[in-house]
Amino acid sequence: MEISQKISRGERRKVLGLFWTGFTVRVSLLLLLHFSGVERSLRLTKDAFLYDSLGRQIADYYRSSGKTAWPSRVTGVIDHLYEHVVGIIYYMSGDSMMAVRLINALAGSLVILCVWRMARYITDPKTALRCATWACYFPTQLYYSCLPVRDSHSTLAMAMIFLGMTAIASGGRGRHVAALPIGLVLTAGYRGYVAGVLLFLVPASWLVSFLVVKSRNKSKFVQRIVVLSFLFVPIMASVGVEKVFTTGKAAQMTDLDYWNSTRVKMNRGSGAVYNSDIPEIGKNVVDTVTGVAIGIYFFFVSLNPSEMDSVRQWMAIPEVAIVLYMIPKMYRGFRRILKYHRFQCFSLLFVAFAITFAYSSVTTNAGPLMRWRLQVANVYILIAAIGYAKNYTPELLRKSAGRVQPAEQHWQALTPAGTEVRT
Repeated sequence: MEISQKISRGERRKVLGLFWTGFTVRVSLLLLLHFSGVERSLRLTKDAFLYDSLGRQIADYYRSSGKTAWPSRVTGVIDHLYEHVVGIIYYMSGDSMMAVRLINALAGSLVILCVWRMARYITDPKTALRCATWACYFPTQLYYSCLPVRDSHSTLAMAMIFLGMTAIASGGRGRHVAALPIGLVLTAGYRGYVAGVLLFLVPASWLVSFLVVKSRNKSKFVQRIVVLSFLFVPIMASVGVEKVFTTGKAAQMTDLDYWNSTRVKMNRGSGAVYNSDIPEIGKNVVDTVTGVAIGIYFFFVSLNPSEMDSVRQWMAIPEVAIVLYMIPKMYRGFRRILKYHRFQCFSLLFVAFAITFAYSSVTTNAGPLMRWRLQVANVYILIAAIGYAKNYTPELLRKSAGRVQPAEQHWQALTPAGTEVRT
C-alpha cells in the first residue's frame, strides 16, 4: 500500500508547532528540575552525577591541553559517546549542566520529528500527527529529555534507525534513508551492545520481510539496501565495527550464564522484580517462560504492586495508566498493520519485538526497563496510533501521469477480473 507523500504547508506547520511546543515543555520542566533541587534531593537518576563528574574531567583535560588525567572509565567512543558529548559541552560552556540539559531537550524534541516522518511514510496525515503527539508527551520520553543522561540521545538514534528502515521499505527520500546508518553509528556510541544486536537484527528483518511478505516495492527495496550497504560498510569499518561486538556487554550477549548473573545483580532496590528465587533463563522451559513473561509484564507496565512504598513506583503510575489504555489500541493497530501496511512495517515490528524480548529476558528491575523501553516505545506508539481510530481506511494514493490518482483504480486497471490484489 502506498500513501500519498505530498505534504501540505498546513501539515508542516502543525508538525513544526508540535516540535516547538514539545521543546518548550521540556525546557520548562528541566528548569523546574534544575532550580528546585528535586532531582538531587530524591536522587532520581544516579547516572547524572556520574556523567557530570566524567564530563568535568574531560573538559579539564581539554583546557589543560592534556596535562590533567583523562578519566580511566572512558575508553574510546564505543559505549562512551555521551561522556565525550558532555565533556565538549562543559569545555565550551564552562561546566554548565544547564547547557547539557538544553541539548538533551533538543535531542528529545527531534525524536518527535523523526517519529512523525516515520509514521507519515506509513499512514495518513491525521494518524501520523497523532503518533507524533503521543511521542511528544509520552511521560518517560518527556521526563528523560530533561535529565542530564544519555537516554534522549539513544532514543533519537533509535528513532533515526526506524525512520531509515521505513524510508527504505517505502521508497522514501535519500536523506531519510541515510538516517539508518547515522542512527546505527550513534547507537554504537551510546549503547554499543544494542548496535551489535541491530547489526544482526536489521539485515535479518529485511531478509525475512523479503521472503514472507508480498509487495510491489521489492525491487526498489533491494536496490536501496545494496546501495546502503556499499555506503555503510566503509563507515562502520572506520568506526571499528569489531569493537561493537567486543566492547562491554556486547562481548557476552550470547552467554546465558552472563544473562542469568545479570538478572541476579539487577534484582535489587525499589524496582526489584523478584522477592524470592529468580528463574534462570535457558535452564528449563518452565523457568524460561516464567522469567520472560514476567519481564514482558514489567517492560510494559513497570509497576510492582508489592513495592508501593517507593517514590519511583508512584511516579510510574501515570505512565502505567497510559500504557494500559494503549494496549487495546495496539492490538487493533497490529491487526490493521497486517492488513494495510505489512511490508512497510514488518522490519520495524521484527526489530522492536526482538529488542523487547531481549530486555525482558535479561532485566529484573523495573527502573532500567522503564528507561530501556524508550528505544522501541515509538514503534508501539505508532501501532497504537494506527489502532486508535474506530474506522481506519487509509487513503490509497499513487502518483501517476503527473497527478495523484487512487491506487485501487490504478491496480484494477492492470489486474484481470477475479484476481486478488495484495498490498
